[in-house]
Amino acid sequence: MNTGGIPWYLLLPLVSAVGYAIASLLLKKALTEGAHPMACFHVNNWACSLAFLPMALLQKQPVVWHLVWMPVGVGVVFFVGGWFTFIAMQRGDVSLVTPVLGSKVVFVALGSSLFIAGSMKPLMWAAAFITTAGIFFMSATDIKTPKGARLAGPVVMGLISAAFYALADVLLQRWAPEFGSFVFLSIMACTTGVLSLTVMNLPKAPPIPWNRATQWSVAGSALIGMQSLLIGISIAFFNDAVGVNVVYATRGMWSLLVVALLGPLLGNRERHESGRAYRVRILAAVLLMAGVICAVIARLR
Repeated sequence: MNTGGIPWYLLLPLVSAVGYAIASLLLKKALTEGAHPMACFHVNNWACSLAFLPMALLQKQPVVWHLVWMPVGVGVVFFVGGWFTFIAMQRGDVSLVTPVLGSKVVFVALGSSLFIAGSMKPLMWAAAFITTAGIFFMSATDIKTPKGARLAGPVVMGLISAAFYALADVLLQRWAPEFGSFVFLSIMACTTGVLSLTVMNLPKAPPIPWNRATQWSVAGSALIGMQSLLIGISIAFFNDAVGVNVVYATRGMWSLLVVALLGPLLGNRERHESGRAYRVRILAAVLLMAGVICAVIARLR
């Protein structure tokens, strides 16, 4: 299972982290082009449903159908977490919101210690807190600026989103093997898609016209769907929600690189408008990498 002593499955959240950083930039582009955040949110959920649906065909072991409330419940938690993510992204910079979402690491660590016996080692706690320290260091300068009141909203919503996503990850690790992992992932993702379809048919639901904004939304959502699939597989099959999320937290670091390299091509000027704050975020990336190294070492012991 390991390559050169390093758990190979940690490559899955690493690839997912890069994918998420690129997807966030595309979704932010959709929002700036005029897409409604809830429209982006629903498109994102449908993309994830399509990505996860074929997983059910791979199920070989019996499925415990009387426990179907498990994947449905986790799907509902994911739905709520995603809603807060898109509101935060609408109101804040990608290079601010994405690192804050990485606080999910500590929430996962806390949840694992409560619900999964023996899942936490001292070094993993260190990895979780070092990673989170880097995350908040990235955004601290912005919160202290005169725009602090405006930026506090996206940060709080990002934290709420991270908490819901963390709960979903912990429950996924605990329940998926008991129910049937492949089918669990499919039902979980389809639940979010059905909820979005239901909400879209409510009065005053935002329309989703096929225009330039929607095209950017579809592009970003397709990447979100694929990276979500990799994260779901790594948690459901390798029983390491904390380690996976520590590596996944590097999406904050990758978002800085993506904004710098691809941002100008998409009209995103965060790198220049954030000024000194952007440089502070780069320095904070060192803490993120330290947390990842701690997580990998913990898994080698």
